Formats: sequence, C-alpha cells, structure tokens
Amino acid sequence: MPSLLDVRRTAAALIAVALSAALIAFACIVSDSYTTRMRADARLSIKDADVVVTAVDLHDDGEVLDDNLISQLEAVDGVASVRGEHWDVLRLDLPEQLTRAVGATILAQDVPALSEHTTLTAGRLPQADGEVAVNTRLAEQQGLGVGDTIRLTDHDRTVRTSSTVVGIVSPGADTTLDPSDVMVYATPKQLAAMGATTAYHCLYVDAKPGVSTGTLVSEVERVVHAVQPGASVVDADTAVAQRAVSSTSGGATMSTMLNLLAPVCALVSAIVITTTFTALVARQTRTTGLLRCIGASRRQVMGAVLRTAALTGLIGSILGAGLGAGAAVALIRAGVIEDLGADQLTITPLSLAVTIVLGAAVTLIAVLRPARRASRISPLVAITGQTVGVNRTRKRRWAAVSGLVLILTGGVLLVSGMTGHNLYVTAGGAALIALGILAALPLLIVLIVSITGRVGAKGRYPLLHLAARNLVRNPGRSTATAATLLIGVMIGSTLFVGLFSFSSSFQNILNQASPTDITIFGVTPQTDSAALTSTIRSIDGVQGTVLVPILDLTQTVNGKTERTDVASIDTATISPIVRSTEGLEDLDDNTLIVGEIYDIPDGAAVALTGPAGSATLTARVREGWGAAITPAAAERLNGTAPTNAMMWVRAKGERPTQALESAVRQATRGQDLMVNDSAQGRDAFSDALNQIMLLTCLVMGAALIISLTGLANITDVSVLERTREIGVLRATGADRSQIRRLIITETILLAVIGGTLGIIAGTALGAAGSLAVLGNGGLEVAIPWLPLAGLLAVTLLVGITASLRPAGRAAAVTPITALAAD
Repeated sequence: MPSLLDVRRTAAALIAVALSAALIAFACIVSDSYTTRMRADARLSIKDADVVVTAVDLHDDGEVLDDNLISQLEAVDGVASVRGEHWDVLRLDLPEQLTRAVGATILAQDVPALSEHTTLTAGRLPQADGEVAVNTRLAEQQGLGVGDTIRLTDHDRTVRTSSTVVGIVSPGADTTLDPSDVMVYATPKQLAAMGATTAYHCLYVDAKPGVSTGTLVSEVERVVHAVQPGASVVDADTAVAQRAVSSTSGGATMSTMLNLLAPVCALVSAIVITTTFTALVARQTRTTGLLRCIGASRRQVMGAVLRTAALTGLIGSILGAGLGAGAAVALIRAGVIEDLGADQLTITPLSLAVTIVLGAAVTLIAVLRPARRASRISPLVAITGQTVGVNRTRKRRWAAVSGLVLILTGGVLLVSGMTGHNLYVTAGGAALIALGILAALPLLIVLIVSITGRVGAKGRYPLLHLAARNLVRNPGRSTATAATLLIGVMIGSTLFVGLFSFSSSFQNILNQASPTDITIFGVTPQTDSAALTSTIRSIDGVQGTVLVPILDLTQTVNGKTERTDVASIDTATISPIVRSTEGLEDLDDNTLIVGEIYDIPDGAAVALTGPAGSATLTARVREGWGAAITPAAAERLNGTAPTNAMMWVRAKGERPTQALESAVRQATRGQDLMVNDSAQGRDAFSDALNQIMLLTCLVMGAALIISLTGLANITDVSVLERTREIGVLRATGADRSQIRRLIITETILLAVIGGTLGIIAGTALGAAGSLAVLGNGGLEVAIPWLPLAGLLAVTLLVGITASLRPAGRAAAVTPITALAAD
C-alpha cells in the first residue's frame, strides 16, 4: 500500500524531530565529554598505575601500609615497581583563640612532580629539612609568599614545627581532584617532623609487560590483606571510576541541566508531530476513504501512516544527531563550554545511536493516535465526503470534565507537595494539571474564541468576528494550533518563574547560610580592637564592622560534657552589619541557638558553665550562626571576665569581592588573626545560576522554533482545506489583503490564547515548584513580569511568522480556481 503522506507535507514534523534530536545529541556529547575529562583527571591522579592500594585508616594502631609492605609487593612476580603516597591532615599552629576557626585544617602531601598540569608559580620545590611548599589556595588564604614561615601542628597539638615556604605550587589533576583543598607539600622526613603519619595513604603498583591485571590484583590483594585486611585493592579502571565519581566539577552543572531540559524539546516535538500528523490525516480523509473502498484494511491504512512516521523520525533523528554533534564540536573547540577543551571532546557511537533511537521512538509514539484515527475512516467518506461519528460537542464536554478532574487532582497533589516540600509530589501534580489543561483545551478554545467573536459582532470588527467563527467551526484544528504553543510557553514560564525566584532570592539564601560578608577571627583582650576597627573601616569597600564576643564555656547535653565556643549576639547591634538576622527570631535570655553540626536536638535542655556560673538554656536549631546566646545570658555565665571576639565586616554593595577580601587579609597580616569570607562561594553560586539561565533560554529557543514549524504546517493545511471557502470570500468582494489579514488574525488569536494560558499555568506551577523546593530556605517567589511579557511577545511573533507563508498562499488563490476545487 502506498504512503499516505509525502515528505513535503511532513516537513514540520521532520524539523521538530531534527531539533529535539539535536538537543539530545548535544546533551549526550557534553555529558560524555565531561565524563572523559573527569576520568582523564582521575587517571592522572593514579599516576598510570595498574593496581591501586588505599589504606583503610592511616592512624590505625595495627598494621599499616609502609616500606616493609612495599618490599613485599616488589617481590611479587609480575610487579615492576611500587610507589607510596603520603597524605595526612594537619592543622595550622595558631594561637588558642584561632584553634577552632574555619580554615585551620590543611592537607599534607609528598612533594609533587612538576608537569604540564602541576606547575610552580613562585620559588622552588622543597628539598631539605624545614622546607615546605604550599598550593596557591593556601598561599592566598594565609597571605603566604616565598620566604615566609608557616607553623603547623598535628591533631593533638603535641608536635609543633615551623617551616620555611620555598615554593608556591599550582596543583593539577595529577596532584588533587579538588582544587578547593588547601595543601602543604614536604619531603617524607619533613612530613614526619611536622606530625604527619609515616604510613602510606596509597600504594601505586606497576605491572610488568604482559602480566594480567586480574592476576596481579589477586596477588597484591593477598599480600596487602595479610597486613591490613581492610585495605582497598582495585585495578586501574576501578580506581579511575571511583575517583571520577568523587571529583568536583562546577562545569558539570551544564551537562546535568542539559540532560534535564532536553526532554522539554522532545515533549514539544511530540506535540508538534501529533498535531501535524493529525492535520495531515484530516487533509487526506477523502483519499483514505477511497483506499478503504478499493479494499485497503484498517491495518494497511495505519501501517501506511506509521511508515511515513518511521521514515520521518529516522531522517529527522539522523539530521538532528549531526546538527547536535556539530554544535557541540563548535562550542567545545571554541572554549565556550566551561571546563572543557578540544582534547576532551567525546563523540561516541552509542550517544548518536541513542539520539536516533529516541527521536524515532518519540515520532512513532506521537503518531499512534493520528494513525488510529486514519484507520477508522469509513469507506463512505469517499462517496459522501462526510464523516460519521460521535457528537463532537458532547465529546468535548466529556473531555473538559475529565480535564477538570485531572486539574483538581493535580491541584491537591500540588498543594500537598508545596506544604510538605516534596518536589516529586509537586511534579506529579503539575503533570496532572498540564494533562487536564490539554484535555479541556478544545472547550476552552471554543469558549474563549466565541467570547472574542462577540467583540467583533454587529460590524464593529468584521475581520475579528469572521476569524473567530472560522476557528469555532473547526475546534480540533484550532486546539492543535494552540496546544503547540501552550506546552512550550507553559514549560518556559515554569522555568522562568522558578529561576527568577531562585535568582531574586539568591542573596536571601546565601545571607541566611552565611549572614556575614567577612569574619576576622582571633581578636583577644590584648588586641587593640579600636585600632583594628579603624584600620578595617578605612579600607575602600567596607561599610561597617562589629565585634562579637566569643565565650569559652562548658556544655552538658544528655549527660555528655565538652568545651564549646558560644557567641554573644545582640541582634540590634549586629543588624546594620549582617545581611540577615533570620534564625535569631527565637533568641532570648533563656535560649541557645545552635546549628545542626552541633548535634543537639531542637528543644533540648543544655547546661552551660562559665567563669561566673551556670545556666540551663533551651536549644533551638537554626542555621547560619553557630552557637549563640544573648548578652544577658552571657553575663550570667561569664560575668566581667575578658573574652576573645570575632569581627564581622559588612561590605558595600550587594556582596563582597575578592579584592576586598585580599585587602582585609593584607591589613590583618602578622597580627595572629584569620580572615574568612563568602566571596568565592557567592561567585561560584552566581556563575552556576547564570549557566542555568543560559541553558533555559537555549532550550526555550529550540522549543519555540519547533513550535514555529508545527504552526506553519498546521496553518498551511488549514488554508488547503478551506480553498473553496476562500474562493467564496474572493468572489463576494474580499481582496487579497483582507484574506491575508484573516489568516494572520486567526493565528494571532490562537497564539494569544495558547501563550496566555501557558503563561498563567506555567507561572502557577513555577511558583508552586519553587515553594516546594526551597519554601523554608529564604525563597521568595518572584514573578518576572517583563520576561513573561517578552515570552508572550515572542509567542505572538512565532504565530505571525508561521502564518505569513500560508496567508500568502491563501491570498494568491483566485476565485475561479477555488470555486472549481473539489
């Protein structure tokens, strides 16, 4: 049986498949490229070893990984060499007031080998006793340079050393998988002198040529487990996979978002394909009826439509895979995608195959309903030209009732998800509401268009009145046109509201998590606090400062007693300096505010003891403030005894800058003070948010282009179906410009309806999703009126653009040709 639909008539579906497949291919390639980069970094970190041994506990009192074990491994048949790696956690040897300050802990490692990844930015590598190198992060944090002295201690503060910084190292993937770590490098002898363990953290085993890795792993495991049964012994591939998973990569956000947003285009594509094939099947109703008359079965008719769909899906997916791969290659080689270089570009046959299969599958699934409709066309259509079926008005009413039920059910789930802050329940409710809107859309279209048509009644706006009547006469086609835009706009509005809510609340969220811009630790009673205050306030970019006393107390909770530092906070005094006082609402003279890290249950009774006496306070778990009490409670516990303090610094503007942080560090250098700020975290957060916004716009652009092609095709089919009607209008005096305006007006009406409904529904769903995700995290729902208005304007532009060619074709129809049409 011949195909019912030709390629020209399925061009819109072909473009929709190609664009959605292009985004899927792009997402797969970016994800694969990030995986390649992380695996390459992980492989560099194991130094091309064949087997990796990792200690279970460096400070175990039992057997450890040491030189004796290395000798045993080197004696194993098939082992070419074994290298050990020292790694331990030390602390900066700080004054007592700074021992528990943030940033006091550092990592200690062996001297790294310089490479194209790990380089020296200043000085040289340590070679003798008393020499160390530090990484750029530690040098920046502590203001260290070549020739400075760094004081270190072990955990028990029993071993204290002073070492000279002889070099500053910029570490690469062959040294660390986490660039945010602060590190010090030294020879094994110097590491031991600083209190680091002499046991090895890792052993890297190289195999002799031709030795089976599996056999070698078994032999190494036998030797190692005889010494330390809990040690991990894995081959290189397993070690690389483990380290790649644990590595940090800010750029991976783009890959994750693409993987999440790519289905948006696939969904819009499926709707365009469904509506396009529905319109095309309707266009060929008479032809299908004729085929049924001459003996074609329903299965043959359905097969003819599905063959066209399969061919469309296959060709579109292949084109889309090539387009997506080309875009990924161009952007990665141009360095546009964060953290990816041309050498990490990865295009696998599997990702392209997945793209093609998904594209073809989406097409076939989307065409099932139109194909079933085509198979149900009666042979009588070829004779009478009319279809026999159920009452369409009654069908639309039942669909509207079903849609209303879905909307109400989805609304219940949506409210439940919002109040319970459950994103999955909220997403399920949103999906039901979207399905309900689509089910009720035919009746909504009829009602809205009918009301609009009354505006043009009685000759006031005859063109608008005629356009409305035309749309009401064929609600199926009108619904298909509006649905194409509605889904894309609804998803876009949801994303925009969610992202803008998150963006506008960005400062609130960060202010709650880190209410202070810069904190200076280590202010003691001996510190000239007046001079320090004057110095800090004189720095350009500083708005103000406040000193917050820190009490050294003893706490007892559930019978467990330990030392603790508690801040004495006067909310009125700190309010001009901190970004937010959220979390301090419950602070009173009988309350202790603590974070979750203190592991104190909310409402627990905590006994605090200080130099002046004891008090039992009620704990309230609130984040952002550590442990805090009021000045009155502090006086009961500490009396007039002198205390240490920390200084909170407020930056001018919305957030502190790296330059301001550096200036504060420079001003406090050499005073036994430590500076901690939130600039780096804020910048990283802002960059990630900007990436997400960019990706959302990218996906919405692709979705609107897909909608454009679908609208153009549906409108074109509408013109072809109404050739006789257009001829009658031309014969009764309508000129070409009026016909053109009529077609454009119809499309604009549907674009306004689809776009407006999509924005209303998307705004509601976006607000609900935002509240469900971060309702208790400082989020304030923000409705981005201007971007939403811009989205509606773009939707109208898409509708107008899609109608231009069909309107031109309609205007070109002559009355004689139209009236002679069958």
